[in-house]
Amino acid sequence: MAWTVAGIAGIWVAVPLISIFAPDMVSGSEQEHLPVAAFGTWFWGVVATGLFLWAMGRLRGSGSRQPIWIGLAVATLTVWLVATILAITLPVFETGSDPTQIPVAAVVSPIAAAALTGLAGVIAGVFSRPPQSVEPAPRRAGPGAALM
Repeated sequence: MAWTVAGIAGIWVAVPLISIFAPDMVSGSEQEHLPVAAFGTWFWGVVATGLFLWAMGRLRGSGSRQPIWIGLAVATLTVWLVATILAITLPVFETGSDPTQIPVAAVVSPIAAAALTGLAGVIAGVFSRPPQSVEPAPRRAGPGAALM
C-alpha cells in the first residue's frame, strides 16, 4: 500500500506545483495573464491517477511482483518530478507584435507525464507475466504420421 500511496502522492504534489508556479500565458494589448497550466494539469492528474491505480491493481496480489510495483511507483514519481521541473523552468514561446507568451512546457508536460504513467503501467504489466512455454504438438501415430 505504501508504494501505491507514494505514486498517487507524487502525482498530486506535482499537480498543484505546476498549477501555481508554471508561467502564465500572456496575450493581448493589455498583456492579460491566463494560467493555462492550472486549467489542464488537474485533468491530466486525474487521468494519470486512474492509469496508475489501474496498473497497480493488476500487479497486486502476488509477493513475487513487489519489485515491479515498486518500479512502477518510482517511475511514476520520476516522470512527474521531471514534468514539474520542465513545466516550471522552461522558457515560454513569444510570438506576435504585442508579444504573446505561450508556456508550451506548462501545457505539454502534464500531458506527457500522464501518457508516460500509462506507458509505465503497461510495461509493468508485461513484466509481471511469466513467459509461457510453447509445448510441441503431440505426435500422431498411424499411417499418416510419417507424412507430417
